[in-house]
Amino acid sequence: MELGKIEKWFMNRPKHAKHVITRAEKLFRLVDVKEKQNLLEVGCGNGAVSKHFAKVYPLTVTGTDVDSEQIKLAKESIDGIPNVRFLEADATNLPFEDNGFDIILSFQVMHHISNWLDALKETRRVLRPKGYFIYADLVYPKLTAKIGKMFKHNYGITTLHDLSSFVQKNGFSTVHSSLSKSLILNHYEAVYRKNE
Repeated sequence: MELGKIEKWFMNRPKHAKHVITRAEKLFRLVDVKEKQNLLEVGCGNGAVSKHFAKVYPLTVTGTDVDSEQIKLAKESIDGIPNVRFLEADATNLPFEDNGFDIILSFQVMHHISNWLDALKETRRVLRPKGYFIYADLVYPKLTAKIGKMFKHNYGITTLHDLSSFVQKNGFSTVHSSLSKSLILNHYEAVYRKNE
């Protein structure tokens, strides 16, 4: 789902990018990074995080987003960063071969995708065995999710139970997880490793 104008304004602010990079770096430290590995950022927006990782680490970085305006922004100012590319792509139908990435990053994206489970399946498909999936997003408490699912919506309504069930059924191990609770929405972050 493409973001609205207000959401894009918020997401494209340098302060927001700095905040996301700081959080992503914290989780990235839990990953065994090796030279020349491939990193995919699903829902890269304006590309700030992908560009950061391409500059700081010896990785080949690909950023994807469904929003053509965001991809256009991402492609700006990549001169001097030869190891990054950006593609317009739907997270539920990624244009990559199976097992093509060593690390996949998804930050605050899945709640924008109504069929988020399909996006997670695609993430698993393109992640190599023993690869890492770095995830951070909103998860709904059970009651809030139950109410939300009664209405037609364009957003993904995910509970921690739903996510944990996917992880368990699809051969992931949890390297790290953290849940910050609030009354209506919780924030969850994790580093998973694909077992096979």
